[in-house]
Amino acid sequence: MDVWKKNATLTLEITGYTVEGMGVARWEGRVVFVPGTILGERWEVQLLKVKTNVAWGRAVRLLAPSPERVELDCPLAGRCGGCQYRHMTYEEELRAKRQRVQDALTRVGGVSLELPQVLGAEDPLRYRNKVQFPVGRDKNGAPCIGFYAGRTHRIVPCPDCRLQPGVLNDIGNALCSFF
Repeated sequence: MDVWKKNATLTLEITGYTVEGMGVARWEGRVVFVPGTILGERWEVQLLKVKTNVAWGRAVRLLAPSPERVELDCPLAGRCGGCQYRHMTYEEELRAKRQRVQDALTRVGGVSLELPQVLGAEDPLRYRNKVQFPVGRDKNGAPCIGFYAGRTHRIVPCPDCRLQPGVLNDIGNALCSFF
């Protein structure tokens, strides 16, 4: 029975990360990308989009969690396209980002060298120094400012992003009120 089809459910172990921070799993030599997962976790995954050797899935049920998993501290995490790493410890986020650079050097650049540890921010909250606010209308037609949902042009209103300084949130909220 071939289960490599849309809406099928597979039990998968996460073995790596994509450059976007999604978990990577393998099933019979094929690759499955699963957002919101962490290296070493086992999940039941529903396949949402399936191609010949690659699929994108949705994490349905956590079977074996990673010790690096943390409770989400943002009500928009997973809907907003700005924080792909909120479900993991900051230390795991830094490891994933280091691996991202290592993979790019090795796979794309053909360079093999050992990278130093990533220097993290003193405080992993409110560290961003640049922000772009999409401006549009929400589903009720009211003006809204926020961030694009991942891989869309749909704006997710965000009155308090924990990754950017409070003053930038204040500016966005003031502009939205003005509009």
